[in-house]
Amino acid sequence: MKLNTKIALLVGAAAILAGTGLAFAQMDGPPPPDGPMQGLLHRDRLSDRLLGDFDLNHDGKVTHTEFNTVIAKRFAQATHGAPGMTLDQFTSIHLVDFQQHAADMFKRIDWQGNGRVTFEEYLAPQRAHFEMMDREGTGMIECGAGGFQRAAFQAPGQSDDQGPGKRGRGAGGRGFGGFGKARFCEDADLNKDGKVTRAEFDASVAAHFKAAAKGAQTLTQAEYFADELDRYRDINAKMFKRLDKDRDGKLSLAEFASGEEKMFARLDRNNDGTLSEDEMKPSFRGRGGNGDQSASRGRKSRGA
Repeated sequence: MKLNTKIALLVGAAAILAGTGLAFAQMDGPPPPDGPMQGLLHRDRLSDRLLGDFDLNHDGKVTHTEFNTVIAKRFAQATHGAPGMTLDQFTSIHLVDFQQHAADMFKRIDWQGNGRVTFEEYLAPQRAHFEMMDREGTGMIECGAGGFQRAAFQAPGQSDDQGPGKRGRGAGGRGFGGFGKARFCEDADLNKDGKVTRAEFDASVAAHFKAAAKGAQTLTQAEYFADELDRYRDINAKMFKRLDKDRDGKLSLAEFASGEEKMFARLDRNNDGTLSEDEMKPSFRGRGGNGDQSASRGRKSRGA
């Protein structure tokens, strides 16, 4: 599979990040480079997914009221009507999505179709994701707060550092901020010099593959799934901790919805309390070009 085809698989819409309440919770950046699940994004258009989930009256837009209604319903279903959500309940929300996601990804990377994945098969989507992050083509990813290169999913007209209303990256951005970026650098910056080279990245992936495969030359589907399930739970635990502002071990509805509220605000560029289809269309800021041009190239590579 050509590299541009692999990268095209990464840029269709937004990722499901484990434990988020919305399909677009990672819209402003690729998912944390955290195992081969990183290489599989939903192929549905973002607007289709949002309309399908939140457009309750099917009028082609999502109001804040519709949005809040769906979020509250998800919370109530997960908690069985209780006022607080536990970590187990939080983790269970997207467990079915995760299972399907992992099965789809294993099928994609199992190029031989024999139910076992070689290291080269395992490495392919990882390298594709590295290339997507390395938008300047330097062969290196900077880990510093000011220099971390990111290939960002952004709303049209939105800069890297600010969303609508001049909110900084810290207000609502979940791209490579927080534990995603920290974990990437912790795992792959082997010499701890504040950057990740291609060689370091390959070595980091090789070490993880060896551990997951228990030293064997190939990784079985069961081993792959078990490894990804560990990551899924770990990511959920970290996200739960970030949302649990009062540190009481449970999420209130307000805490559960806080990240999604920020993302709604970022998408609602005209601040009218309604997401139009145009506002739900992200542009992809890829290597060496503006978002619209990169998105156009991505559509052509997918045959659109």
